[in-house]
Amino acid sequence: MARRSQDDGGSVSLFPFLSILICIIGCLTLIIVVINLIAMNKGEGRTSEEVERAQEYVLLEQEKIEKQKELDKLRQLIENLIQKNKDTLATRDRLVNLKEMFENQEEIEKSREELIAKFNLLQQTNKDLVQDEAILLAEIQVKEEEIAKRKLPPEAQALRVQPSGSSTNTKPYFAEISDRGVYLHTSLSEEATVIPVATLNQDEKFIELLKTVGSSRQNTLIFLVRGSPAAVSTLKKATQLVSAYNRANGTEIIPGRLPLPGEGKVDLQMFAQFLEP
Repeated sequence: MARRSQDDGGSVSLFPFLSILICIIGCLTLIIVVINLIAMNKGEGRTSEEVERAQEYVLLEQEKIEKQKELDKLRQLIENLIQKNKDTLATRDRLVNLKEMFENQEEIEKSREELIAKFNLLQQTNKDLVQDEAILLAEIQVKEEEIAKRKLPPEAQALRVQPSGSSTNTKPYFAEISDRGVYLHTSLSEEATVIPVATLNQDEKFIELLKTVGSSRQNTLIFLVRGSPAAVSTLKKATQLVSAYNRANGTEIIPGRLPLPGEGKVDLQMFAQFLEP
């Protein structure tokens, strides 16, 4: 029996099936690539206006950041200036306080010099008063010894002061000048105010008397002078004080003088209208 030939259909050819399969795979691959490209074009594709706006936005963001930095710098600068202003005001206040302290120190120095001068004057016055006190005590002791030895003499007759042609419009002020002081007569019933010679230049009552007399041309000052040498010395000192007061205050006080012969009390009944009761 003869064998069949190999071409008699004993084997199956797969070429058409594989070709179709490869074509399908290629088509699918192509479709996938096209789809990816379309998706990529959709994601990246932007118009020129959108790009410009995006660039402007980026620039604006950068400008905003820079302006924010400048604003922070300005804010810090303002805070520094405010602090410097506070420091300047505090320094000015300290300078004002120092100036006031310096001015007060000058016033204190002036007051200190015045107080030292017054203290020295008071010391000298105190020495004079001590000396006067010692002299008065010695005189009192002598008088007491004389009284013990003999009877007291009768009281001296009062010395009546009479007007000497003065104008009725003139108001007199009387100051008795004695050995150890000045007696201001302002009342008929009360005792005269006694001013020791040592304190005459700083006695407020004597200065007030000069102010009153110098306040009007109708006022006049009359010195009632005792007849002892020491009273003359007191008169000289009182006259010098009146002259010094005139020079310092521009007044024209010219004191009159009436002698008092004797040791009796001063009687000013003739001038009752100018004195207190």
